[in-house]
Amino acid sequence: MSDAPHEPQPSEELPTDQSAQSAERRGRQGAEERERVNHRTPGDDVLLGEVIRRALQEQAAHIHFSPELRARILSGLPPRAPERRDQRTRRRSRLALALAATLTLLLCLVLVLLLFLPQTPPAPPLANGVRYQVVQTLAAPPALAQGGRLVAVDPTGHHLVIQDGRDPGVMYTASLNDPVGSQLLAMREAHDAAWSPDGTALVTVVTPPGAEQPLLALVPYGQYMYPLGEAALAATWTPGAGSTTITYVTGANGQTQLWQTTRGGHPTQLLATMNLRLTVQHLAWSPDGRYLALLVSNEGLNGPGRAIYLMNHASGQVTALVPIGDFTITSFGWSPDSQRLTYARRDAAGHTLLTTLAIPDGRPLLSLPLQGELDGWSWSPDGRALVYSDDGRLYVHIFSGSPIVLPQPEAGARQLFPFWLRDGRLLLVHIAASGQRALQLLAPVPTAASSPGS
Repeated sequence: MSDAPHEPQPSEELPTDQSAQSAERRGRQGAEERERVNHRTPGDDVLLGEVIRRALQEQAAHIHFSPELRARILSGLPPRAPERRDQRTRRRSRLALALAATLTLLLCLVLVLLLFLPQTPPAPPLANGVRYQVVQTLAAPPALAQGGRLVAVDPTGHHLVIQDGRDPGVMYTASLNDPVGSQLLAMREAHDAAWSPDGTALVTVVTPPGAEQPLLALVPYGQYMYPLGEAALAATWTPGAGSTTITYVTGANGQTQLWQTTRGGHPTQLLATMNLRLTVQHLAWSPDGRYLALLVSNEGLNGPGRAIYLMNHASGQVTALVPIGDFTITSFGWSPDSQRLTYARRDAAGHTLLTTLAIPDGRPLLSLPLQGELDGWSWSPDGRALVYSDDGRLYVHIFSGSPIVLPQPEAGARQLFPFWLRDGRLLLVHIAASGQRALQLLAPVPTAASSPGS
């Protein structure tokens, strides 16, 4: 293997003997040539370059580089700067490539984690459910603001009945459009009140001072009551959207008689005679008109409610739906589909139970114990849910269908006397932590899962 021509450096170890003599002879010849070059003329430049090239080639051709000599020569040479720069560049390139590969690998791992590892799902929207929110707050009428109770809302959702907080026999009416300005004293010594289907009048039973027996009375909205001239224990309106007839009961000689009359109080018509010796305090027709529910007491008209009886309108048969027990029945009402009846009862210890029965067999469907005081309850317009106030907080019991969520009061506030209106809105009395009362209207709002028109 031959190397490129290379001029020996002073530090190199040259061969001896004949090779050395030949080199010395050639060196003398080169010296003579260099001396001639020093005395050259300008025209000798070309010849001089050729002489130098040939002399170098001849000297290099006779030099034999053994492996040991070549290694010593190479080891003595200083490292070349360009090679160092190339090595640094290569190292930097390798480092950059390694860093890029690492970042790419980390990115792939992050993508895999995001795509395939289990994640905590967000809270799902209500599936076909309804969430309510406060849409309007109204000033409470004076009677309600001073501790009264909201006891009835007319079927159209426009008019209210408020019971005085100090005298239960005193009741007021008011318009939901102007609760404060429209409040009007409607009746005194009243035992009951029921709205006409069109919301234009109330029927009630009153016992005026000096009267020997309670009397049937009519209360046109916006007016004070006036008697219809008939004695009555309890009264309500005959079912039907356009109904203008009144149903009432009387009791004498151990018999209860069911009557019907008009808004004017005449003519009167006997509908049925029932072998019922207890005093009827309240009555209500099922929405379909097939059954009449009667709340009765064994302690007179002002005594506690003790039992509920059911009369079949077609047959006239009367059965005990809720027999007399060691409790007080405080309220009852029909579901919109007429297939269920709900009532609230309070035992001697003050515990309240909200119970729903199937009609007509009386089979229990719901027995809901309350934690605190029951302050009103109401059926939803579609008949699939009950809303009630338990210790100042609203709850909903769903009989069927999707969930219903109501807004909860702020700390220290209370929600009382809920009434579901026919259009789906919910009316209630809101008591702030400061004690100030107001009327609130809640309305359903669309959810992510709701579809238009649902």
